[in-house]
Amino acid sequence: MQIQRLCSQRDTRRVWPFLKAVVLFLTAAILPNQMAIAGIKEFPQLHKSLGDFIPFVSPHNFSSFLISEQTQSASIKLFCQNLNKRYSQYPWDKDPCGPVPWQTSLKTSKDNPLLYASFGEGPIVTLLLGGVHPDEITPIPIAFRFARYLHDNPKALPANSKVIIAPLVNPDGFFKKIPARINANGVDLNRNFFTLDWFEKAHALWDERRKKIASHFPGHIPNSEIETIFQIQLIDTFKPQKIMSIHAPLGFLDYDGPGDGERPGAISDFDKKAQELVLAVSQKSRNYRVVDFRFYPGSLGNYAGHERLIPTITLELESTDPKKIESYWKQFLPGIMESIQYPLPKSNSLDSRQDIDNMNASPFSIQYPPNGLKKTI
Repeated sequence: MQIQRLCSQRDTRRVWPFLKAVVLFLTAAILPNQMAIAGIKEFPQLHKSLGDFIPFVSPHNFSSFLISEQTQSASIKLFCQNLNKRYSQYPWDKDPCGPVPWQTSLKTSKDNPLLYASFGEGPIVTLLLGGVHPDEITPIPIAFRFARYLHDNPKALPANSKVIIAPLVNPDGFFKKIPARINANGVDLNRNFFTLDWFEKAHALWDERRKKIASHFPGHIPNSEIETIFQIQLIDTFKPQKIMSIHAPLGFLDYDGPGDGERPGAISDFDKKAQELVLAVSQKSRNYRVVDFRFYPGSLGNYAGHERLIPTITLELESTDPKKIESYWKQFLPGIMESIQYPLPKSNSLDSRQDIDNMNASPFSIQYPPNGLKKTI
């Protein structure tokens, strides 16, 4: 129908880019690994061509998601006011933003700023993410409260550490009348990262395993959402040695990263130490259950842990009951602190992986204008 409409307008200049983009997309689906390893050289053109038909972020429209330096403070203030109103519906601490020095330079398609805060100046960086799936509501107040905790207790952070907290990765989903798993474009952000297996498996699994449930839609193409790019840029900018992402309600800790899935005798000392990170967090969290959960095409565990070998922990709280926040806070604060304090060897398994860039699906974030985070750091 879309093609017929364009053809009827005899606008061949628009029809051809669209058809070319469709061919590229189908080629990527047929030859996923080859296209991913090559970095999909035509990917920017695909984005440019499909941009009139499918809403997504690309290097060609990235500037529309930037918040100017002059308006960043006002944007954060308004956001925190709206957050206070939403918090009033739950039995949580008021004023979640508090005195934390929040930063932002990117906004969603609904003009909500994507917030993060930085604590400490040490070389050992830990990234903590919350609110990726806002229907899993309990991680959001835990992440905001942890930011308040570090601000109010600066001596709790080891001198060699830096912590980056993005407490609400998906604000558009949270501000819906009923908080939703997906963002404003209807995309599951934890299935949208550009991983090697995305073109081959993302839509196939969504079809076969999820029966095309809208709340698990991985996007029309990977890296299509500004919230995905936001997380990628946090990783690229701060280069964390460890990542923790908080979800609910599966009730376990899961590890993705160096040594995961390998035979015990086949892993290096670093890989073994990295694997033991999740056990250390578990012990500090009242021996919380640890499982070896699968990772999905386009997930953070796949993108950061499996492909980029960054030790990545998923903390799955047991419930989305907003009344359980206080008990969760008491149980998991020691474990979250342990994820920061846990020592990893200076050299890691990436040092011997000279071909690591060729083995990963190559995100096109390097083609964006100057990093959206650059001016605020």
